[in-house]
Amino acid sequence: MRRAVIVAAVAFVGLSVAQSAAAEPPHDHNDIREYPLAQGNYTTDTDYAHKFFKTPDGRHCGIGPNGGPVGCDAVPTDAPPGTNQVVVNSWGPAEYRHSDTPSFTRDVDVLPEGCRLENWGATCAVEHQGTVHCETYDDHGFVVAATYGELW
Repeated sequence: MRRAVIVAAVAFVGLSVAQSAAAEPPHDHNDIREYPLAQGNYTTDTDYAHKFFKTPDGRHCGIGPNGGPVGCDAVPTDAPPGTNQVVVNSWGPAEYRHSDTPSFTRDVDVLPEGCRLENWGATCAVEHQGTVHCETYDDHGFVVAATYGELW
């Protein structure tokens, strides 16, 4: 009986660790806060306290204040069918979703590869080959390339 209790306790602890590890951000990504801040036109007169950018390959993304929403009007080829945006907020993990209208598309400058934008607690950068990497409060974020995405 004692052995069964120990085995059950070890299994429970192992399951708890596995579940919490799945919600953590990947650890093999660059610290995007080390990239230089971009200089350019990343705001609009009609979107108070928001920043927007285009990627070198033409995707449109934005960073709302206070941790979000942060997202892009684009998804990788491995995203679920019918989705056309990736979005993250400070209160939960990133997700793919569908929107009938673009949320992050504005006439702003391209964010160059290797540069970042910050907006009141959220950061986005364009990495190698136009990969978009965004993070917000509480370790939520995403990495989206043309062919794959990672959400946390």
